[in-house]
Amino acid sequence: MLKGYPTGPQGNNPDSMRTHRRFPRLIDWYILTEVSQPFVGGMAFFTFVFLMFQLLRLAEFFIVHGVPLLQLLQISGLLCMTFVPLALPISYLIALLLGFGRLSSDSELIALKASGISLWRMALMPAVLGLATSFSSLMLNLEFVPRAEKALKEKLVAVGNSRLVSSIHEGTFNQGFFDLLIYADRVDSKGSRMEGVFIYDEREPKNPLTVVAKQGQWTTRTDRNGGTAATLLLREGNIHRSDSSEGSYQKIDFGEYRLHLKTDPGSGGTWSRPKMLTFDQLRKAIRNSRSDPGNHRTLEGEFWRRIALAVAPLAFVLLGVGTGVQPTRSAKSGFGLIAFIVLVIYYGLIGAGTHLNETRALPASLAMQIGNVAMLAWGAVVFRRSLR
Repeated sequence: MLKGYPTGPQGNNPDSMRTHRRFPRLIDWYILTEVSQPFVGGMAFFTFVFLMFQLLRLAEFFIVHGVPLLQLLQISGLLCMTFVPLALPISYLIALLLGFGRLSSDSELIALKASGISLWRMALMPAVLGLATSFSSLMLNLEFVPRAEKALKEKLVAVGNSRLVSSIHEGTFNQGFFDLLIYADRVDSKGSRMEGVFIYDEREPKNPLTVVAKQGQWTTRTDRNGGTAATLLLREGNIHRSDSSEGSYQKIDFGEYRLHLKTDPGSGGTWSRPKMLTFDQLRKAIRNSRSDPGNHRTLEGEFWRRIALAVAPLAFVLLGVGTGVQPTRSAKSGFGLIAFIVLVIYYGLIGAGTHLNETRALPASLAMQIGNVAMLAWGAVVFRRSLR
């Protein structure tokens, strides 16, 4: 509660005049504190909620694939970084609604207005916080989040080594494994290694292969197209090949033999995973893609999507303040529902903008800003009503 602050002029007393000059600044810091606390809490809450959706996946890495705890924490940290662009605007909107909702429910807004502080003046520091949030979000979206996405991809590829080996049971013939029949005397899931390997490859029915090796080592890598390739490196063995059409048999001894089993082109690349590109890389890719209109539109859409998400906190200022000062019976539950509705509409408009960009109905620079324009218009109407 605001206590001990002047509510009107006190004559020409110098001390009173200095107090009145300090009063708006004190109010600015007071309102900033009221908004900042739920903002920080919201960031922690929503980041935790988003991380919970990956809990089963992380538990599988730790329990099934034996991923070390330190590496698991690194993966969790990278996941949290990728959630930040979504958590920032949500947390900011919740902070405005709760902060100004508490001021309204405790009648502090009435006291501030009686002291000559307008709603425009009260919205100054939240706007400054929104500007700082937008700038931080822009830096994250353009540089740090793409780097985190790429690092996360590399970590998951490394974990993929143990995932492949963990699906092979030692001392057992494993069928249906990339259309192969695999047997191994010993399997080391953590080291992605096998010993005493027997493989029957009938991917070419007319020329089946039988491969026997002392050791096998799984590796996964990202190819130049961005796909994930799985390779089994076999050492000290031989290949037995038979050709039924010619009735021939061939045996080949080897020191090392690489068996390429899988390429996943859907995992992304320069074109299909533009979210992994930093600002400079994305700008260069946009310039180089002019001969391919489809990819050019996709890359431009990604660039302007990042800008739109960064601008979102500024688009929420008038809406958050104007809605927050409205009296509600149950502030927390009411504002929570309002925030949910606003965010569903906002991200729905972002999706619509993406569609308009892909179908060439609007340029990416306009299509991806539809959500922000709608929030600004809605906020202007709500804020104007709250001034009455």
